[in-house]
Amino acid sequence: MADSTMSDADKIRQKRLAKLGGLPTNSSNATPPPSAPAAEPVASPSPPESQKSPPTTEASGNPFAQLGMKEQEPERKPTQIKIRPRPASPARKRPTDASRPRSKTRETESLEAWQDRNLRAIFRVTLKPEETRDTHGHTLMFLSSTREDLDDGPLLMNTNMLEGAITEAASHAPGNKPFEYLLTCFKRVSRGLRNGRFDGEVERKREILREARRLCMSYCIFAVTMPEMYGENVPASNPLVDHLLQDPECDTGICTDFLDEANARIDEDDSIKDALVGAAEELSTRLAGVDLLGDYRQYVGGLRNLIRYKKFADAITQSPMWAPPDIAAVDLETKTLLGPFFRLSPMQLDVARSYFSAPKTRDRGYIANAQNACRVTLRTHQDELHRITDQIVRSGAGPKERMLDWFALCVNKNHKKRAIRVDYKIVSSDGFMVNVTNALDQLCEPFMDAQFGKIEKIDVDYLRRNPRVDISEETKINADQKTADEFYAVKAEGTSNFISEVFFLTVASHHYGTEAAQERHATLKKTVKRMEQDLAGFETERQQYANDPRYLARFEEHVNRYKTSIDDNWSTIHATYGVLSDDLNQARSMQFMRYVIVWLMGLASRQDLPAKAQLQLPLQTDQPDVFRTLPEYFLEDIVDNFKFIVANIPHIITPQQSEEIVQICVTFLRNSEYVKNPGVKSGLVTILFYGVQPFHNHARGLLGDLLIGSPFAHKHLLHALMKFYIEAESTGTHTQFYDKFNIRFEIFQVIRCIWTNTMYRENLAKEATVNTEFFVQFVNMIVNDVTFVLDESLSSFAKIHELTNELKSAAFAALDEEQKKEKTELLESEKGKAKSYMQLTRESMETLILFTETLANAFTMPEVVSRLAAMLDYNLDIMVGDKRTNLRIENAAEYKFDPKALLQDIIKVFLNLRDKPNFISAIVHDGRSYKQHNFTNATTLMKSKMVMAPEEVQAWESLARRVAHAAAELAQEEEELGEPPDEFLDPLMSELMTDPVILPSSRTTMDRSTIKQHLLSDPTDPFNRVPLRIEDVVADVEMRGRIDEWRAERMVARRAEKEKAAMESGVAAGEGEPMDMSS
Repeated sequence: MADSTMSDADKIRQKRLAKLGGLPTNSSNATPPPSAPAAEPVASPSPPESQKSPPTTEASGNPFAQLGMKEQEPERKPTQIKIRPRPASPARKRPTDASRPRSKTRETESLEAWQDRNLRAIFRVTLKPEETRDTHGHTLMFLSSTREDLDDGPLLMNTNMLEGAITEAASHAPGNKPFEYLLTCFKRVSRGLRNGRFDGEVERKREILREARRLCMSYCIFAVTMPEMYGENVPASNPLVDHLLQDPECDTGICTDFLDEANARIDEDDSIKDALVGAAEELSTRLAGVDLLGDYRQYVGGLRNLIRYKKFADAITQSPMWAPPDIAAVDLETKTLLGPFFRLSPMQLDVARSYFSAPKTRDRGYIANAQNACRVTLRTHQDELHRITDQIVRSGAGPKERMLDWFALCVNKNHKKRAIRVDYKIVSSDGFMVNVTNALDQLCEPFMDAQFGKIEKIDVDYLRRNPRVDISEETKINADQKTADEFYAVKAEGTSNFISEVFFLTVASHHYGTEAAQERHATLKKTVKRMEQDLAGFETERQQYANDPRYLARFEEHVNRYKTSIDDNWSTIHATYGVLSDDLNQARSMQFMRYVIVWLMGLASRQDLPAKAQLQLPLQTDQPDVFRTLPEYFLEDIVDNFKFIVANIPHIITPQQSEEIVQICVTFLRNSEYVKNPGVKSGLVTILFYGVQPFHNHARGLLGDLLIGSPFAHKHLLHALMKFYIEAESTGTHTQFYDKFNIRFEIFQVIRCIWTNTMYRENLAKEATVNTEFFVQFVNMIVNDVTFVLDESLSSFAKIHELTNELKSAAFAALDEEQKKEKTELLESEKGKAKSYMQLTRESMETLILFTETLANAFTMPEVVSRLAAMLDYNLDIMVGDKRTNLRIENAAEYKFDPKALLQDIIKVFLNLRDKPNFISAIVHDGRSYKQHNFTNATTLMKSKMVMAPEEVQAWESLARRVAHAAAELAQEEEELGEPPDEFLDPLMSELMTDPVILPSSRTTMDRSTIKQHLLSDPTDPFNRVPLRIEDVVADVEMRGRIDEWRAERMVARRAEKEKAAMESGVAAGEGEPMDMSS
């Protein structure tokens, strides 16, 4: 047909066929038309006409049923069988060939007839208008144009006319679905090739079917890339997608044969690549509108079927939709190709609402079952995500690099997920990032062996070699930005291996994924608690709108909206916890964190870890640059991960992992200068604290027994805890005052757990002897804390007592509403303060009792003993003195306040130090709170109200007598010295100086013990805040000489006064009644 008479569709078809490189119409491989004698097969002699079977058109059964029929073999003569005597055991008689039934000899079918019959069956078409159905009842399409092209030739289909026939048939496909029609034709011809049995010219017949399949594939691709070729009704979407979503085994699903053929031809036909990439993109776009409640599995299955082929995976990862560099974080999960697959999670709000409907009305069992269902569903989906990513990584260097690029894009675009205040509208969802983290965790599994055999492949210079992970704005472990920039400016040579790439990406993804979700989970719990308090406040205002229906309706609408928001938050909280508490995923995460721990410890210690030799502490003073310039999240991830697991699912941690947890906690608390962020260091304490909390059948928790029995802990743990106890005094945050009490509370719990091992007590005694200054500083902090919390808690009880009585008085009833509200709020505030401080008080007192019992000498050093004695005197006065009735409050158990137990703790501290003379001296030198009758009152209470051993009562009475004697001696000494000059008094304590020193910057003279005590808490000059060390003070020899001289003079003068008084009293006695001299 001339070009001038060709239709547009024919022109397009010709161009596409030229590009496809298919078999031309004059190809020698194509079956020639029936009129070409050169192609006639050489057939065997035909049997007699009487033996020929009648010609058949479409026999009943499968249209391919006769493909496997073999030619009739020549008839053979019957075999003669000799009859022999019957054997002992009867043998089965086999039928002879002559006895077998004979099949009728059928007429040999010509190749042209075979070709026509099979092509008509494959494409379900006919060249005869009277044929409307085949023998199976399938509707046949009459190809009028194709018949016209045959002119007067035989009405037989062949491969030469097949292209026009396919075009005509597809243009009239049922339901106007040319792709579906062509796909079913492809599947029929594939089944024929795979299952058919051929006779005669086998290879020629196979070639015919292969050509039919090739054309089916070509025209399927046309239906995707050039749908206008088959008519004006062009589908709006890629028709491949609908069929990828179906079962590959069904008639209209994309089968393996189809994908095999596409894979074989993709290199020579770019349109196949375009069609498949477009299908993958549309799969992703459609899935973006589906959640975990929908039929998402078919989309996952469709993508998996595509990426099973390396060429497809390579093509798909080159899609512009794969990892667009300028995409926003919030669009990652909807506008990248893999995003919609990774966004599926129970943490999506609609899914969480479905699993946890009406969350406040559900019991724990219901919530636990729903969370388990969440975990099972998500775990299955995450396994599919891993298979997808793993297949892409294994598809070649190109796809592997682009897969890493996508992961890096997810991480680098979500830095704001760890901001102080996160705007969740501009970052990716927690569910998306948790799935990313899980996929990376699973990619790491092949190199995370238990013996750390591949840990040396993690390149320490990765971050200095154009890394995928962006750390430019990240806070570093212990280096400022300038130092880090200078370090990373020196580029390392070489290329990074896959293990290093995945390792660093996984660490970053934990920071922005799992750990960010844990942080939001905790934040949501605080938020919903505040919202519930606000809602309770709203309800109290309801009566204000009761008389105005308009305002009442608006009020109800606002309240209902607020309630819905609270329910949504609770649903999200339950769903998030369900996801985060997955045992399998967290165990996998723990395994990865083991590698991070060992790798970090090796960097910091410069030691070959893991090694048989024990890690040596302390670490070197000179910190490795490669360690201190690492992003802070390397250590923060470990802390956050283990804090969550130890607190919520400790049973998944193995003994080996427990040892590594203890090792990293002790190491960086012992060498706390290696870590800049106090929050990270406090997290290490929190891990140990959670680790000693009882759970199930573990009375000492997960780590308690290990801490008690570990030689490494014996050597370093106590010093590490004491060191951070001191550091916690100043964390540098705006909440440092309250933070230190939380930190020290956790430290107390750990110390109490390990105290049963006497080795710790012995080590503590050695510490006090060898490192006296450090230990005194620690003891001083304990005394400071006990003093503060005791004062705050007991003062709160006194205020609660006062306010409670006030609220019951008639004066309170006379106050206006605002004043009443103010008083009520003040009472609630004091109650809350009392609860918090009372718990700290009990813990602090228990620690003080433990330490004073073991290390009495340390607590009676000059720098500490005066403040300790003053604190004990003051609180003893409150507990048993004249104002003890102020501690009588209602519902004391609500605050865990037991006055008898608290008094008993105070008495035990007194008794632990009773044998130290300087302690007794410090008691009586306390001019503010020491009162001898308090000891008497305490004795009375011990005998009448408290349960104490007789030995303790006797020891207390003995102490009281010794204190009374010391007080009498002190009173006598003070009487002898009289009032000292002001210049001899310590400017802070107003007491006579015994060892005066000069402060170098302010030039102030004060007593050495006073400035020592001050420097324990504040390393500055108290008069000008200039930094000061005790080594910098200078002994004021002149002042000491003057004081000693004054004391000597006063003592001499006082003795002279006493002698004079004695003489005067004797003279006076002589001048009395005259002696009777009479005999």
